[in-house]
Amino acid sequence: MADKTYVSVGAVEIEEIFDNKYKSTLPKLIQEALNTAIDRSSKLTTDTPDPKKVKGFYVAPGLRLAKTDQGIEGELKTVLGLWPSKQFFATKSSKAPIAVPNPAKLPKKVDELMAEILKHAQENVVKDLEGRKPPTP
Repeated sequence: MADKTYVSVGAVEIEEIFDNKYKSTLPKLIQEALNTAIDRSSKLTTDTPDPKKVKGFYVAPGLRLAKTDQGIEGELKTVLGLWPSKQFFATKSSKAPIAVPNPAKLPKKVDELMAEILKHAQENVVKDLEGRKPPTP
């Protein structure tokens, strides 16, 4: 079996968020979800002995979570590039709205929304990177 290609997942950039309490929890959730999806791949990994000495891919996630008239809407943009140069070559977007008729259920609805967005983002990012030729050392 060939070696897996290294993928570095960058810090999550918060582009917009309607409640600051999510600034501390959602970036960690997003990074863990992307790392898990990459590490489950037969072609990709987030593990490397020295990230500064290896070539691979880079994922830069950005989150927008906003209130709407009917509920909330979230979007996770992932910019894909080469590692370590961070030369970008593609952007993937996963977004979804969700109705929140009862404000007391907002935290649960945020969890549901993020689960939906992350599932799509995980599939999108891994599929794209697996289909690309790995950078040569």
